[in-house]
Amino acid sequence: MSDGQAWRERNRRIWQEELEAFVPQCVLDVHVHVFNDATLPPGEAFPAGGPRLQSYDFARLQADLAEVFPGRQCGAVCFGLPFPQYDQRENNRYVAGGCDRRSRWALRLVDPAEDPGSVRADVIAGGFVGLKPYPNYVRKADLGQVEIREMLPEGIMAVADALGLIVMLHIPRRGRLEDPLNRRQIRELCSRWPGARVILAHVGRAYYLRGAVGHLEELRDLPNLYFDTAMVNHAEVLEHLFTTVPPDRVLFGSDIPIALAAGKSVEINHQYAYITPEPWELSICDSAGRVTYTSFLYEQLRAIRRAVERLNLPRGFVEDFFHGNAERFLGPAGG
Repeated sequence: MSDGQAWRERNRRIWQEELEAFVPQCVLDVHVHVFNDATLPPGEAFPAGGPRLQSYDFARLQADLAEVFPGRQCGAVCFGLPFPQYDQRENNRYVAGGCDRRSRWALRLVDPAEDPGSVRADVIAGGFVGLKPYPNYVRKADLGQVEIREMLPEGIMAVADALGLIVMLHIPRRGRLEDPLNRRQIRELCSRWPGARVILAHVGRAYYLRGAVGHLEELRDLPNLYFDTAMVNHAEVLEHLFTTVPPDRVLFGSDIPIALAAGKSVEINHQYAYITPEPWELSICDSAGRVTYTSFLYEQLRAIRRAVERLNLPRGFVEDFFHGNAERFLGPAGG
């Protein structure tokens, strides 16, 4: 969280007035990035929604979870920064070393060029519960043309299938779920490798309503396909998700540490944009300071609450969404 005292006090009021009665006593966040200072090249920093971080370690994660979810028992599924310019091996080593399969679970960054046998051995030795591919690892000149099957070749998926691993999939291509090739390859992936649990990060990157409507419907019958809500601030997208896919396959995810930055994602003309008070290459910067912000995370929690209340969903749905659904394949989050 920001070190600004006024911002912290404002967020505490938001928690007390809007979120404390809604968020369950247990929160299992399935989408968290963690990295040590050896992951990045010397002198480089990662742009986390505006703030630039040279590391985001487990101690800081624990402190931030205690601040944003006060009084809650928190667990997290953790993985590194999936960019080829960073030290993948070091980041994987650090994440595995900080996860205990009781309150933290590790996903392994995976490059499609890696030997599947080596990936398998490393997964077992490191206690990883899943894999994190990313479009950038395909190393195409035009990242907008990357395909899911290039991110996850057969040998890698055979490992995920045999070991029952999570595959945290950030789908490629400019159209996201609107792209029929993506939807076809998601179906092929889940159908061919039923032992793997595929999670579509960011509701398949559907941060805007047209990105979800008519597309989630094609995928809802896949029993090993899940959806996390990381960075989705749009209540109508969440309403569509909650009413379209089976309730046991929606998972709470944040995208910490980016989600801790001040800002909000908004829909503009069938597109989405991030609005932030600090410059970020992915955002429109409110450099004039016209808006007072909370964090992306609190805007997400507000949107989740709004969707749940509009749909009059039962308390059991909320409990399962925030922790129960993930606990069924990870195990209960312990202190």
